[in-house]
This record gives sequence, C-alpha cells and structure tokens, in this order.
Amino acid sequence: MDINSFMPSEEECALVLRDVRWREGVCCPRCGSHSVVKHGRHLKVYQRYLCKGCGQHFNDRTGTQFDDSKLPLRVWFFIAFLMQYQVSVKEIAKTAKISYLTAFNRTKMLRRSLHRSQLREKMKGIVELDEVYVTAGLKGKQDLKRSPRVRGLKVRGRGTYKTDKPPIMGMVERGGAVRIIPASDVRGRTALRRVMKHIDDEAEAIYTDEYPAYHILDGFCNHQTVNHSQGEYARGGGIHINTVEAEFSVFRPWMSTYRGISKEKLYLYRAQYNFLRNTREEDRARRAAAIAISHPTNIEQYSCTISFI
Repeated sequence: MDINSFMPSEEECALVLRDVRWREGVCCPRCGSHSVVKHGRHLKVYQRYLCKGCGQHFNDRTGTQFDDSKLPLRVWFFIAFLMQYQVSVKEIAKTAKISYLTAFNRTKMLRRSLHRSQLREKMKGIVELDEVYVTAGLKGKQDLKRSPRVRGLKVRGRGTYKTDKPPIMGMVERGGAVRIIPASDVRGRTALRRVMKHIDDEAEAIYTDEYPAYHILDGFCNHQTVNHSQGEYARGGGIHINTVEAEFSVFRPWMSTYRGISKEKLYLYRAQYNFLRNTREEDRARRAAAIAISHPTNIEQYSCTISFI
C-alpha cells in the first residue's frame, strides 16, 4: 500500500472537508456570522472566505486541527485510514512515509478529537457493566522518582491506577453502543460517577456481577446482578453480562498491538477503540473521513464522495 497510488488527490480530500464542515452553511469561526462571501483560494486548493461581520479572512481549514499544518490533507486522511487497522505508529510512519514523531503526534491529535466527540451522548436501554484490568505504567516518561517495578507486574488484589494496573470499565448497550472507559479504581463511588456520566437516568436496566462496589447502583435504573461465585452466569429475563465480557475478548488483543501504553494515554486509545467498534459496519473510507475530521459522532452525517480504492 502506497499513499501516492492509494489516496485520492488533495483536491478531493479538500472537497470532503468542505462538505462536512460547512454542512449547515459557511459561518465565520471567529464571530459566528453567516454573512460570508468567497474570496479567492488558499494554497490553490482550499476555498478562502471573507466575513462581512468582522472583516476577517478564513478558509476551510481555519480553526481545525489541519490549520497551519505542513502535512497535506491527504496524508492526514491516510493516517486516519491506517488507524482503522491493528497497526502501530511505527508502521503508520513507514507506510505514510513520514517520520515516527510526526506519525505519533498526528495520531495523538486524532485520538484526542475522537475522545472529545464521544463526551456527548449517553447510553440507554439495557446496559451491561463489568471491568477488566490492563498493565499500563508510565512508558516514555522521563525522570521517574520510583524504583523499577517487577517484570510482569504481579499485583496482589485488584489493580488500581497507582499500582500501574488500572481497571477498564466496559459498558455495552444491547443492540447499541460500546464504551470502554479507564478508571482509577473500581470503588463504589468511582463506578457511580462513571455510570452517571455515561448512562442515561432513564435507561431500562443495568446488569453487573456481584462485585460489592456495584451495590451502590441498587435502585439506579433497575440494577440487576448475576452471581458468578455461585456458578450463575445468566438467569431468567435475559439477565447476564456475557456481552460485555465478550467485548473484553476483542479489546485485549486489540490493545496488545501497541506493545505497552502509558496509563496517562489510555483514554486516547480507548476513544479510538470505541469509535472503531461502534462503526464497524460502516464503509472504511467514510470512517477514515470521520476520524480525520473528528467532530460529530454520528457517521451518517458524513456524505463522503471520496474513494480510497
């Protein structure tokens, strides 16, 4: 796969950006005025505008993560396309023919945009909740004031953020969205905060196991449990957490691709994972455009005419 033979032209990528960004009409990113007229071209590709409200010029990239970027837009789109596959940043840099540092910084920016775009809608219906633990320290951080940890990180008891084995809370809405959310621990208050932030108050039900921390959810959205210690994994009425446990079997191999992640950056990788899982039935070209532009979470808002094949 080569960017020059695989990716569309810069002009086609610019058209996708323009179509998505100004779907509801062009408006000034500085003052919000819709009194705007076309005024030449920026870099011979991007439409330039003049705002009659504030008298300032802007273009299709102004105010986006592409603004002032020296990378062509088609490279941004190519990075976003490769992020849909289980490839490391090193592999992205090699395939896109850019430096490792450039690939690292651009993928981090795209993941941050995905993270911000996922803070809006809450889960409804029947939601299954469970946790899993991952090994994640402070990879890449300099001048750590602690002794080296034991290889393998065998921590007694349940892991926490401080012990470099942070819990990952998984929420799966049956027939709907998947949420993988890092947490500092799995105490009752932590679980309640995550539930209140990500699950709607009018959700039909929340299903968990019998872990004591989840008892704080009793009375919240019809909380039901299954007791694994007594060999109960499902009971009448479809009460089980098998769906979210199965999701962890997908999440663990996906995470292993990156060969160690700083716990401070876990939220970025989970944002990428959540997006890919929730849009797995969509066309890869449209998903790449959604990752690159990273604003609305609903991929149906993107009527991309771009073709990557």
